[in-house]
This record gives sequence, C-alpha cells and structure tokens, in this order.
Amino acid sequence: MNTEVKPKPAATARRTQAERSETMRARLAAAAFETVADGGLKALRLRNVANAAGVSQGALLHHFPDKNAVILAAIEQALELARDDSLAFLDMPPEGPEGTLRAMLDEFRGFFFSDRFWVAMGIALEAARDETLNPSVRERVARLRKPIYGAWEERLVANGWSQRDAARIVRSGTAMISGAAVRRVWAQSDDLSTEVEEEWIADRLARR
Repeated sequence: MNTEVKPKPAATARRTQAERSETMRARLAAAAFETVADGGLKALRLRNVANAAGVSQGALLHHFPDKNAVILAAIEQALELARDDSLAFLDMPPEGPEGTLRAMLDEFRGFFFSDRFWVAMGIALEAARDETLNPSVRERVARLRKPIYGAWEERLVANGWSQRDAARIVRSGTAMISGAAVRRVWAQSDDLSTEVEEEWIADRLARR
C-alpha cells in the first residue's frame, strides 16, 4: 500500500468583491472601446457592449448606469491605452535635441494615427453637442493627455529650449501630426509631408 502523503495544493487567495468589481469594470470598458473601434460611435449600444464583454445588459448597467457612463468608459479606456504607449517613449533614454524632437513626433504619430485617437475624437465630437456630457469628456482628455505633453515640454527644456519655446514646440508638433492624421482620411501620405516635418525639425533646432 502506498502510504505517501501528497502535499495539499496551496490555497489561492480569494479576491475581494471590490477587486472583482474593478476587474469587471475594466472588462466592460475594454468592450466599449473595442465596440467603437470596430463599428464607430453608432455601434455603441448597451446591448452591443454587453455582448462584446460576454455579460448580460443588466450586469453592464450594474457597473455603468447609463449610456453616457459607457461612453466615458470607452474614451477613458482609449486614452489610458494611449498614455501607456506614450510613457514607453518617455522612458527611453534622452538622445539629444534632434533625437528628442524625432522621438516626440514618433510618439504623437503613435497616438494620432491609432484607433485610440479616432475613438476619442469621435466621442469628443459627439459630446461637444451635449452640455451634460461634454465637461466630463474634456476632463478626461485633459487628465490623461496633458501630463504627456507636459513631460515632453520638460524633456525639451532639459535639451536647451526655454519653457515657453518648449510649450510652443509641443503645441505646433501636435497640430502638425494630428493634421497629418486627419489628412490621411482623404489623401495618401506623400514626400511633401516628410519634407514639412524635416523643415519643422530643422527650424526648431535653429531656434534653440
């Protein structure tokens, strides 16, 4: 007879109700974002989000009581994903003035050319016509994007630009790249776009 006593498997810690609730909220927010990314804002219906998350509509409404709450969850998810990507650029070691400008433009492209931007933009445009929703959308955009722009400003200051010039560089850089992203809707990229960016970089370096 085998009398060997086998050790009992280690008990896994049970998650608290708050932890389970937070996990479900994150799952629903991801589903809301994916619903808009795949089908546009018109697809953002409670039933569609619930189906995408694999839960009942009642479960969705338990965590997000109305459609506006789901819309805010979708834009927050988009901007949080974008923030995580942006921080990866900012974690890279500094590469001098020109390298910093190029890294910044690459980071802007990563955001403005992505589904995350278009989801956020579509929601922001729709919310602009809703006086109750618009302030909440603007608050989330400011909270999740301004720190990224501020971090680039500080990186530029560390490379020799004044605080004011750094702010102008970030503002003009975002305008240039976001404009290029919008232009892609109706026109293909060409060599002229690259020339404009190279001239922009050369001009900022000359003004340093």
